[in-house]
Amino acid sequence: MLKFLAGLVLGLAAAYAHVAWGPSGLSIFEIPDRLRGNLISSATESVLYDLDQPLEKRQRALEVLFQNRPAFAARVDSEFGNAFLRNLYRRRALREARELRLGWRAFDEALAKPALRAALERKHGTADTSALKRAMLMQAFRRKPFLVQWVARNVGPVREEALLDMLTRLSRQEAPAR
Repeated sequence: MLKFLAGLVLGLAAAYAHVAWGPSGLSIFEIPDRLRGNLISSATESVLYDLDQPLEKRQRALEVLFQNRPAFAARVDSEFGNAFLRNLYRRRALREARELRLGWRAFDEALAKPALRAALERKHGTADTSALKRAMLMQAFRRKPFLVQWVARNVGPVREEALLDMLTRLSRQEAPAR
């Protein structure tokens, strides 16, 4: 029981020190993990850098590298313009754009309900179906802060009238363009 409590206290202290002072404050505690990680990632380098290996094997070796040497992987990404990070963001933006685009059809169902339509007409100040749907889409878009930021940085300002077209173009993209 005493060993358990001592281990628990040491673990909590180590976690607190890591958060408070960063990895340099725990370098002695991290040596075994770093050594293990470096050995494992070194062992996978023969597959990772062998261009004759099937892509699936090289991707698995890359996963092992990310698991065992995450700081190195992040540093490599940074050295080459954060391509991984940019594509990660682009992937999320495309997914969120597709979700919003799919919601466009659901607006017809909402507007088919007289009481709900009346409330939406009052809220948005119009009885025109197209204008209501655009206003509802803009409202849904604004509830996606990541997508709003990503669009502002990568597409530019978007007017309510152009939002559906922009989301349609984004939702059709598969491969990263930037």
